[in-house]
Order: sequence, then structure tokens, then C-alpha cells
Amino acid sequence: MLSYFFSQKKLLIPLFFLIFSGIVVATLWPFDFSLSNGVTWIPNRNGIHFSQPAGVLISASSLVVPPSAASNSVTIELWLRSDEIWSSRSAVGIYNPAQATPFLIRQWNGGLFVSRDETRSPSSTVGDRVYTKHLFQRGVPLFLTIISSPSGTAIYVNAEQKQFFPGFQIHAGDLSGQIVLGTAPDSFSPWRGDIYFFSLRTTALSRDEIRRDYDSLSASSLVLPDPSSVLAQYTFTESSGSIVHSSLPAASDLQIPKDFVLPHKSVLQSPLAHYETTWHYWRDALLNIIGFVPFGLLLCAWLGDTHAARHAVLYSFLAGLLFSFLIELVQGYIPQRDSGFNDVITNSLGTLLGALLFRVLNRK
Repeated sequence: MLSYFFSQKKLLIPLFFLIFSGIVVATLWPFDFSLSNGVTWIPNRNGIHFSQPAGVLISASSLVVPPSAASNSVTIELWLRSDEIWSSRSAVGIYNPAQATPFLIRQWNGGLFVSRDETRSPSSTVGDRVYTKHLFQRGVPLFLTIISSPSGTAIYVNAEQKQFFPGFQIHAGDLSGQIVLGTAPDSFSPWRGDIYFFSLRTTALSRDEIRRDYDSLSASSLVLPDPSSVLAQYTFTESSGSIVHSSLPAASDLQIPKDFVLPHKSVLQSPLAHYETTWHYWRDALLNIIGFVPFGLLLCAWLGDTHAARHAVLYSFLAGLLFSFLIELVQGYIPQRDSGFNDVITNSLGTLLGALLFRVLNRK
């Protein structure tokens, strides 16, 4: 029965192209190489709204922290409102090409996830990050204050401390780089909701100062007591246009591009860039392998009845390798897709397993 099936070229060819087309659709959908930037000014109040499918603001130049302040404590203030709760989204990213990974402030399943990496989840045992659960409520504004000093990092919500992490410190030097709001700088992780205020400082505010800023922002009358400690501040008071002006001359303005872009997206990332010690990572790797098994099996079956039959397994593997490489290369130019060599490896392995499976079944 199997020998008869594998000998039917008129059946194998359409089946192969059906599998081929299915892989193309599954890996390159929605075939959208250009997205409109979903960023709009909020009517009748100061703020920016990020909507579907994705929105982004990018600083015109990199934020530079003076070497004398690079090891200082920091305060990050972010007043925002989320449209989603159960999601993995990046609200703030700071990208420095001298660093291996960006600094990110993310929303992760209703919690706040602060990290110096991008692909690590809260459940991963690898990575430099902290996670505070159950902070966001859909449609409810939050004034987040992240205070970090040599003693650790504290997370405040609406001027009330929620959690303290003694083993994690953010240095002022971590804030050097290009500011990106609304997504991660180098991967599609769009945040959806409103941002009303964003500030970076090279000092650790006291509880009284945190309360003062929260009360003054609520009353729309924020006054900086010590502007020299502020690296960047954005109050989103423009109401129109494509520029969000910095409150400080030393910090760069934020630009609103016409089209959504990932300013530092990598093409064909190293496998280690996406590696995680989580079930989700291994599940995705397994699905990538399984997805290419039919490709390798049918291609090897077709080659097995040609002059290339002697090297059918090798040729099938090379075809799967090339096909996967081209897919990942194209994915590098589709904002919604990640481009990495880890998929090339797993897809090629699936092709090889499929070709070897054909050899085993054909012998039987």
C-alpha cells in the first residue's frame, strides 16, 4: 500500500505543493510588509493612543547618560492606561547597540515585567528581569513609578509600593540609547492603550516625592524640583502633529512615523537570542520540526523515483534548509514575524526526519 502510494507522482506532486503552500501561508501570513502607524492624539486631554494593529514612537536620537552618572540610581515614571490585560506587550524600550539586549518595560498577563532582555518570559530561569503580578486593569489609568538603587528595585502604583526586589538594580547607564514607545525596539510586541506621561531620572525619589508627582500629575500641574536629575520627560501636550517634544532641551524629541517600523529588527538572529528554558519555547520548536516532516517525506518520495534517488535524503534536506532560510529572510521584512536561525535549524531537522521516515516506510 505504501509503495503504491509513494509511486503515484500525479498524487505526490499536488500533495507536495499543497504542503508547500500551507507552510508559506503559515509562516508569512499576513504578507503585510508595511503597516500604518496606529498612533493618534487623545482628544481633549494630553496623551497618545496606541491602537491596533500596532503603533510606535521613536526618539530622533539616542539618549546619552553622562559617564559620571552612569552608575547612579534611577527613577522611571510612566502614566498609562492599558486596553488589554492578558497579553505580552512592550510599552517602553531603550535600545543601545553597545548592549546585548534592550531595556524593556512590558505588560505581561496583567503584570509589570521589567527586563534587560527581550525573549525571556517571567517563568524562564534565564535572564535579568523582575515581574510584579496583577497590576493592570483594562481601561484603568496607572501611575507606575520604578525606583532602583544599590539596595534594589521598588515598584509603585499610584504612589503605593507594590513590590521590592533586593537583587535587581537598574543603573542610569541602562537608560542610554534610543527610546521606543509602543513596542520592543527589535521585535513585534505592540502595546495598546494610552500614555500620558513618561520620565527618566538619575536619582531615586523618596516616598514623599513619589506622592508629590502623583498628586501633581493628577492635577495637571507637575513641577520638577531638580531638573538637573531628569534625563528625559514627555508630557504629550502637543495635541497634534508628528512630533512629541521633550520637556528638556538635552533630550531628543519623539517622532511619530507614518508607517509602523521596528527600528532595530534583526534579520536571521542567532539561535541563542530566542532560547528559553520554558515549555512554550520547546513546544514551538517541536511544532516547527513536525510542520516540515511532510515536506521532507513527500519531496524525498518524489525524488526517490528520479535519477536523484541515490541522494534523495540529502537533496530533500538541502531543499528544506534553503526553503526555511528564504522564509526566515523574508520574515525579517514583515513586522509581525520574527526572523531567526533557530527556525532554520528546527525546520531543516523536520525535513530530514521526514526524508528518513520515507526511507523507513518505503523499505517496509
